[in-house]
Amino acid sequence: MKCLNWNLEWKKPKSKAGKWISRKFDALDPDVACLTETTEGMIPAGEVLKADPDYGYSQPGDRRKVTLWSKSPWTEIDLVGDDELPSGRFASGVSGGIRFIGVCIPWRAAHVSTGRKDRKAWEDHLAYCRGLARIVDKNAEGEFPLCILGDYNQRIPRTRQPEYVAEALAACFPPDFTISTAGLKDDDDKPLIDHCATSPGLSARVTEIIPKTSPEGTKLSDHVGIVLTLS
Repeated sequence: MKCLNWNLEWKKPKSKAGKWISRKFDALDPDVACLTETTEGMIPAGEVLKADPDYGYSQPGDRRKVTLWSKSPWTEIDLVGDDELPSGRFASGVSGGIRFIGVCIPWRAAHVSTGRKDRKAWEDHLAYCRGLARIVDKNAEGEFPLCILGDYNQRIPRTRQPEYVAEALAACFPPDFTISTAGLKDDDDKPLIDHCATSPGLSARVTEIIPKTSPEGTKLSDHVGIVLTLS
């Protein structure tokens, strides 16, 4: 199964970057995709799960922090996850016999000096990690293997984030889970912040990292895209 994980930085479908991304999506022909920070117009036709549009910031109405896309219909759908999760950042469902959990974990300054301005640094991030840990624990012994992918907003292994923050993210996953994107770097030679974690019995191999800039020089996103093969 081919899987795509990409933060699109709110690109619009008629922009030069949006058109390039759409052509790349078609050329890749993935079975499943997790698109984070995407506009409605960038979501291809297919089977789609969208996170709640309310992620705490004012927006034009066409933005989704997390969207899961699949060629096949989704079953066992969950768009809530856990009551402690900050809203609008979670979608989950089963496709191809795998439970996919799409995440967009808040960055360190979410609602600190922008948005609601009622949080301390890392507060929403840590709340999300606590909720995600319970979600993973609830599903880890279930019928379906797990694939948790999206924007983790942490570099793995740890670089500049506080140790307690890195520990909170690590605690989301049992010791026998594998984060196949750990240690990989983007085209700025920095460790990735978009990741894929899988449960035992499910392997994910990164086959391509899509640069932030197209070969023609068009800025595509502030994140690289990640193409994986699940087996």
